[in-house]
Amino acid sequence: MAASKYIAFVDLVNVWSEQSGELPLLTLRRICDWAISGHFPEGTFLLPSGEPIDVLEMYWAMKRDIGVHAPIDRDYAAKLLNRIIVSKSGIRKFCEHHEVELPPGVGSLASSLRRLVRKARHLGPPDCPGGTAAAVRREAIHWATGGFGDLEDPILDKQHSTQGAHESEVDPWTGHYDDARASDAPELPAELAELDSEWKNLATTAQHEREVIAEKAQVLDPQSKRSAGRPPGSGSYQAGDLELVEEMRADILAGKHTSIAAAARARVSRAAGFGSEASKEKRLTTRYSERYPA
Repeated sequence: MAASKYIAFVDLVNVWSEQSGELPLLTLRRICDWAISGHFPEGTFLLPSGEPIDVLEMYWAMKRDIGVHAPIDRDYAAKLLNRIIVSKSGIRKFCEHHEVELPPGVGSLASSLRRLVRKARHLGPPDCPGGTAAAVRREAIHWATGGFGDLEDPILDKQHSTQGAHESEVDPWTGHYDDARASDAPELPAELAELDSEWKNLATTAQHEREVIAEKAQVLDPQSKRSAGRPPGSGSYQAGDLELVEEMRADILAGKHTSIAAAARARVSRAAGFGSEASKEKRLTTRYSERYPA
């Protein structure tokens, strides 16, 4: 019978900890630090279904497990860590690049030959120098893409209103825009540019629209001076998002999805908005975390 190409994540933590003499929680933190920094090949960490794990979600689960606050439920975090499987090929590539001794049961003939030529410097994963900074940046990207609704909702409301964008609304919208831009996410510039263009168009035409409305109001009967726009908030994506969040919650509790990201990914085609599938997925995971905080 062929050997498995994968090892359970908890088993990897334990065998690497035993081999290096380090505490299991320290080994867990170090693995996740290297993972969030992008030092493991893509697809190294998976769910049993073969679906790639969101490394940020894995990082949050690790923080919960070592006793640090993270925006993820403690029970869910424990279940997630116990479900993750790890590609042995990914482990071998990481070890080769960082001169780490392979854990038992992960080596191959090629890796054994390489060990004869070059001895590993570390018995287990060492500290990752850029781990914390990488995690902060990934979290910033997550919240920025998840917060696209803060940019999209005002545009959607104003597109269905005769009043345009009032001056008092410009600063809050600009603040959300600056927050998203500051995340430096590579996938955001094109979407931010599109939203910024639409908002500026609304803002620059607002004065003209108000003048037209004022002229019309002079000849209208006072009883008919009602706004042609929709009720406040009726154009927001929040209501639709929350319906999807409730579906996500039901699926997660029923075991149909083992991660928030997976449940969100299954519904991006039904999520409203201008953004890409990635930004909609992040928006739904953010809505879920807000609705069901840890």
